[in-house]
Amino acid sequence: MPATTRSNLVIPEILADAVAAGWPNRIALYGSAAVVESSTLPESARGGDTLKVPLFGSIGEFDDVAEGVALTPATLTMTSETSTVQRAGKAVEMTTWAQMAAMYADPYAEASRQIIEGARRKFDSALISKAAAPGTGGMGAIDHDASTATISYDAIVDALYKWGDDNNDVAAFVVHSKIARDLRKVKDSNGLPLFADPQGGGLPSVLGLPLIVSDRVPVITGSPVKYVSLLIKRGALALWYNRVPTIETDRDILADSTILATNIYYVAHRYGRLPNSDKAGVVRLITQ
Repeated sequence: MPATTRSNLVIPEILADAVAAGWPNRIALYGSAAVVESSTLPESARGGDTLKVPLFGSIGEFDDVAEGVALTPATLTMTSETSTVQRAGKAVEMTTWAQMAAMYADPYAEASRQIIEGARRKFDSALISKAAAPGTGGMGAIDHDASTATISYDAIVDALYKWGDDNNDVAAFVVHSKIARDLRKVKDSNGLPLFADPQGGGLPSVLGLPLIVSDRVPVITGSPVKYVSLLIKRGALALWYNRVPTIETDRDILADSTILATNIYYVAHRYGRLPNSDKAGVVRLITQ
């Protein structure tokens, strides 16, 4: 088993503190308004378990009632969908000699950065994979196939109107870097660019839609190559994990070394339909 030596050192306790301190930052879909996030996954959950992911049901539209007539109470219900728990983690082995030498080094900031980045990227990859999966029977995702051409103003508008009159509250427009390059060249009928760079931080936007660029979105090989871009409503995805990643250690007395391990258990889920809607929360826009 490869072991860390004096040239690559880490102090377990300080590393754990550094990981906890750096955890709140977010990347891409993970941490966006498209994702409902909770750290309350039961500690007993293990990889491969099937769990119910909760979702509030709708109380429906307002009732018309005559003067003096009592309202009929509606019940606020909690519905659920099922998803599978995933396990992800990383381990490293460090010799006692390396621990002693670590008193004269400061490697844990970099180690914690890599652990945090790895967890974020794992969450992000799982969320994009869930969002990008084809829908079934109108559940989960709606396709808009505009693959006869590159992305355009009309293609984006047509994709938005797959939601009919409920085409607002889009939390993320996730595109491949090739599509982002094409979007920088697209102009409206007045010759004005659709792409708007962020002002004072935040994300760039296209037609007011927050733009996230990720090469994790699907690429359909063929001639021509096709790209799947994702329009995602607020709260269309859920990320449920059991805790901020912690550092656990164990001793190998024969090798006189310490093994450090980080495990996370999580559920990445795309809801079939959102409350107060009969449509899926994701539109997959397919273009060249």
